[in-house]
Amino acid sequence: MPFLDPHGEQPELGAPEDYAAHHPDDHPSDWGWHGEWGKVGRIGAWAAIVILLLMITATHYNASGTAWLVFIAGVLIVYQIWDIRRRRNAWRR
Repeated sequence: MPFLDPHGEQPELGAPEDYAAHHPDDHPSDWGWHGEWGKVGRIGAWAAIVILLLMITATHYNASGTAWLVFIAGVLIVYQIWDIRRRRNAWRR
């Protein structure tokens, strides 16, 4: 089996020159996207928590599946509470 040569390809394989000349880099922050989902993301996280806790009612071979479901739901709950406190206290900074 031949080994891969780390220098076998060009290090920068971007867009072709003719495409890049007519299409400058477009960053999401230029048109208003700053990486937050807002209210939809918060509602989705609470929905995921409810779904994870409902999955506990399924039949499990042992308790490790239930433990992971509770752990992941707990992490999401802690994050949601942290986010609520962060947004509530943001105006004080």
